[in-house]
Amino acid sequence: MKKIICEGILFLLLGGCAVQHQPQTREEWLNTTTRSYSGVTKDQVLSATEKLFRLADGNDFVIVHTEEGMQATRPWTVYLVLAAAMGTDYWTVRASQSGEVVKVSAQVNIQAQSVTPMPTTSSGTWTAGTMPMAGSPVVGTAIYDVFWARMDYLLGKTDVWMTCEKANNRVNEGVTWGSNECLCNSFNMKDELPEKLAAAKREP
Repeated sequence: MKKIICEGILFLLLGGCAVQHQPQTREEWLNTTTRSYSGVTKDQVLSATEKLFRLADGNDFVIVHTEEGMQATRPWTVYLVLAAAMGTDYWTVRASQSGEVVKVSAQVNIQAQSVTPMPTTSSGTWTAGTMPMAGSPVVGTAIYDVFWARMDYLLGKTDVWMTCEKANNRVNEGVTWGSNECLCNSFNMKDELPEKLAAAKREP
């Protein structure tokens, strides 16, 4: 029973409770994971990307820059009463500039496992064990909906910052689908506001 409970908790953490959708076509996937920005440089786009990750969870993101873009990883752990879940989010962001237009693509994968009490002796004593869960791409539109909305704000294309509360409401309303946990996990993310919005929130 404990094993079933822990597996269920991990399933919920990874967005497994979302309504099932048909697999995205190539066109749908590219529309979800790519954007084009005009009036900005490639370096500005990549600086905004790094800021987006830092606001989400500070130095817990390990970021490596490449000529084409960046790779960011974020190890995480969630402790619960009966178990713990741990894993790593893997982000790859690529940008290319043609004239005044920068084309950007983003991809996020997640690898996770739960640690649960499992019987390992004939006496029935419970000790911690692991149940591996292979990493896989995060499917759906929800996580990219948050990512691009925040990129738009940081690049000055909108004055609206998408909060996780709003992002979760969009999932509940069926506007987006899938997991947004790689940016909106209340268990283990700082989820800070940009400076201007944070200052305004502090004002009486």
